[in-house]
Amino acid sequence: MESPPILDKKRYHDLDALRATAMLLGILLHGVISFMGEKYWPIQDTQSPYWEVPAEIHEVGAAIGMELPGEFSPYKFVFMQAIHGFRMPLFFVVSGFFAAMLWRQRGMKEMLKHRAKRILLPLFTLGAVMIIATWIAMITGGLLANMGGKTNKESPSDLWSSAEQGDVEGIYRALKSGTDINAKNKEGQSALSLAVFWRQKDAVKALLEKEADIDSSNGSDQNTPLHMATFVADAELVELLLEYGANPLAKNTRNETPLAVVRGEWSSELEGVYKFIGGLTKREFDMERIKRERLRVRDILVNDQRVIRQEDTASTEPERTEKKEFPGGEQFRQYYEKLPDWAKPISWIVGGVIGAIWAGSMVPAFHHLWFLFYLMIIILLFALVMWIAKKWKFRTWADWTIKMPLCLLWLFPLTFIAQVTMWQSFGPDTHTGPIPWPPKVLYYAIFFGFGALCHGRDVFEEQLGKYWWLSFLIAVPVLLVGVGFLETRNVQLGTQLSQGNLKPIVSSHLIASACMVLYCWLVIFGFIGVFRQFFSGENKTIRYLSDSSYWLYVAHMPLMMFLQGLVAPWAIPSLVKFLLVCGVTVGLLLFMYEYVIRYTFIGTMLNGKRTREPAAS
Repeated sequence: MESPPILDKKRYHDLDALRATAMLLGILLHGVISFMGEKYWPIQDTQSPYWEVPAEIHEVGAAIGMELPGEFSPYKFVFMQAIHGFRMPLFFVVSGFFAAMLWRQRGMKEMLKHRAKRILLPLFTLGAVMIIATWIAMITGGLLANMGGKTNKESPSDLWSSAEQGDVEGIYRALKSGTDINAKNKEGQSALSLAVFWRQKDAVKALLEKEADIDSSNGSDQNTPLHMATFVADAELVELLLEYGANPLAKNTRNETPLAVVRGEWSSELEGVYKFIGGLTKREFDMERIKRERLRVRDILVNDQRVIRQEDTASTEPERTEKKEFPGGEQFRQYYEKLPDWAKPISWIVGGVIGAIWAGSMVPAFHHLWFLFYLMIIILLFALVMWIAKKWKFRTWADWTIKMPLCLLWLFPLTFIAQVTMWQSFGPDTHTGPIPWPPKVLYYAIFFGFGALCHGRDVFEEQLGKYWWLSFLIAVPVLLVGVGFLETRNVQLGTQLSQGNLKPIVSSHLIASACMVLYCWLVIFGFIGVFRQFFSGENKTIRYLSDSSYWLYVAHMPLMMFLQGLVAPWAIPSLVKFLLVCGVTVGLLLFMYEYVIRYTFIGTMLNGKRTREPAAS
C-alpha cells in the first residue's frame, strides 16, 4: 500500500505523557488489589478497608431503584471503578493516534514493521520472562501473605470484623458509634451471620440481646443465621437462635430449610463442600466434630414444634418431586423449546463454540500484558480497514465525528454494544488468554479507531477537550449512578436470579453499562484537554518518565506481587503498605531502567536507541 501524504513531523509531548500516565495508573491499580478483598487476586492483605454505606445513600439509591450493599471498599471505588473505567480505553485512543501518525509519516508497511518491533518482540521475549516470573512471585507472595492469618477489615465502625472475631466490646463500640446492627457487608452478610459462621457464641448472644434481625438472609444465597449455624453444626448456637425465635422453616435460594442442610448422610462430596468453603474463607473445619454434631443438630430441628407441624402438613399433601434447575433455567428452557427443531442443534453448536472461545480468552497466558496482544490484533485490523478504504476510495470522515458532543452520536451506541456484553466490573472485562474475545476486540477497536481519526485534524488539536473541566464535572455523577446500578445488579444476581426474575437484573445492567460508556468518554476527553493545556511543552523529566513507563509496566508485576505478600501480615495501615509497595516497586525499576535497560538492547527494543549524554566537564 502506498503511504498517504506525509504531514509535518511534530512531537506530541502531551499525548506521550498521557500514554505514560495510563501505564503508571495500571501499576497503582495492581498495587491496590490485595487490599480490596477480591477473591480472584492470589494475595490478600490482612488490612482491607471497608466503609459502611451511609443510610442517606441507601435512601437516595432506593428512590431511584438501587439495591446497595451495606459496605464498600474505597480502594475499589477509586481504582477498580473510577480509574479502571477509563484507563485502558484512554491508552488505546492514544495508540490509535500514534499508529495513524506513523502510517502517514512512513507508510503502512513501515508502520507494521515498527509496531511489530515495539509490541510483538517485547511481548514474546521480555514479556514471556516477566509472565513466568509473575507466576513464581504469585506463589511466593501468596505463601508469605497466608502467614498473617485472616483479613482484618478496617471499617470505621468495624462491626463486621468484630463479629467475625468475637470481639464483644468492639461490637458495642460499633453500635454506639451509630452503625446499623443489621447492616450487611459486600457479600450481603450481617454481623449476626458472620458471628454464627465463625462460631463466636458471645458475639452471637450480644447481637441477639441488641435485637439483631435473627432471620436476616445473606444477599447471595439467602441463608439465614440458622442456616449458617446448621451448616457449621453448632448445636448450642442452633438452640440459642431457636430460643430467640429464629424461623426453622425459612428457605434459601435452593429452597432448603435449615433442616435440609443436615438431612443427608455424610459423604465424600459433602466433605468436599466443607473443604471448598474452608478454602474460600481461610478456615479449617473440624470434620470429625461436624460429622458428630450434625446428628445432634438434626434432632434439635426435627423436634421443633414448627417443623413438626410443617412435616405433618406436608405428609397429607400429594408427594411432589421438584426438579432443581440452575437460576433462571426455566426462562432459558422455555426459550429453547420455542426454537424450531432445525435450530436446536445449531444453538448447541454455536453455544459450544462461543463457550470455547470465551474459555480460551480467560486462560491467563498473557497475564498483565494481554493489552499488547490485543493492540497488535487491532493494528492489523487497522491496516485491513485502510486497505479497503483505499480500494473503495473512501473519503475522510467529517470533522463533526471527532467534535464534542456530536461525536458521541456514533461513539456512544457503538461502545455501548460492546460494553453491554461485559459483566466483570465497572468498565471493560479482562481477558488474558491466547484466544481473543471478539466483544473485547470490538470495544478497544472503537477507541483505537477514534484516536486514528483524530490525527491530522485541526478540530482535534484546537477543540477536543477544550472544556475539560466540564467533562470531569459531568463524569462524577455519571460514575456514581453507574457504580450504584452495577452494585444493584450484583445484589440482584443473588436475590432475583434464583427466582428466575431476570428483568430487574437486565435493567440494572443496561443502565450501568450506559453510564460506563458515557463516563469513559467524558474522562478521556477531559484528560486530553488537561494534558494539552499543561503538558504540551517539552519537559525532560516527563519525557524520561514517558520513556520508562513501558519498562515499568512490563516489569512491575513480579516485584509488586512479592512485596504485597511480604507486607500482607504487617499490622500497619493499608495506605502505608500500598504506598510502600508502589514506591519500592517503581523506585527499584527506575534504577534498573537507568543503569541496566535504557542504553542497552532491551531499551532499544522498548523505546528505540538511546545514547547517554556525556557528563559535563
